[in-house]
Amino acid sequence: MSGNQAALSCDVQGGSENITVDGPFVLSAAKGMAEQRIPNMRGIMQARTKALDVVPASSSSAHTNVVGYELPPAKAECKFIDPENAGELIQLLQDEAKVL
Repeated sequence: MSGNQAALSCDVQGGSENITVDGPFVLSAAKGMAEQRIPNMRGIMQARTKALDVVPASSSSAHTNVVGYELPPAKAECKFIDPENAGELIQLLQDEAKVL
């Protein structure tokens, strides 16, 4: 990151994509995206017979517009229940948390 620009690199099918963005930006990623996926034997054998389609890279540059942003809602305060009062705990779990 230098000044108002940030350089991003993303692994895509067949290589990597490098993007430079200006100003503040939002970057999201899926959970577990860095974990390796090991193919099974059937997938390996099928991949040997498939043809490779080589697609040339596009020369257009990506432009983004910020639509808006907002902060997440504030967390509610914790409720402390007396250990001797199990009935209140059960009622709160049924009515507020809706887990029972």
